[in-house]
Amino acid sequence: MTLSATTVDVTQDWFWEGNIADAVAGFLLACGWSIQSKADTRTKERGIDVHANKGPVALYVEAKGWPSKTYRDPRRAGQSKPTNPTNQAAHWYAQAMLKALRLQTAHPDAVIAIALPDVPRYRHLFEETRGGLAKLGVALLFVSEGGQVDPVGL
Repeated sequence: MTLSATTVDVTQDWFWEGNIADAVAGFLLACGWSIQSKADTRTKERGIDVHANKGPVALYVEAKGWPSKTYRDPRRAGQSKPTNPTNQAAHWYAQAMLKALRLQTAHPDAVIAIALPDVPRYRHLFEETRGGLAKLGVALLFVSEGGQVDPVGL
């Protein structure tokens, strides 16, 4: 695909979901996990974003990015989204929590984690839900702009 001057390629943003999943997969490999599968976010593949194993332990990760201010769809490139990214991020955080609970129900013996860009809004939402996530056994993997992963509860 050739990008025109008006097309914005959000996949180049460090905080794009696919880049978050890639950073988490790299982090897990460095920590001795083996990657069983990773969803192809570029094609909007559905399913588990990252599935890893370390010995008998399975890990399922739901990744979310940070909302861009403009549309990814080339037909709407350059157009601003009507929703404020901070508000949309709260919805994405809630969706990630729901997916984590569904994964936990489907895979009760596995470790479940949510991976997010390390931005103040997601940190704030995490602080508001930290106790509940700890009780549920859901870990958070915050990915910095440089690709470093801060594993909270893993």
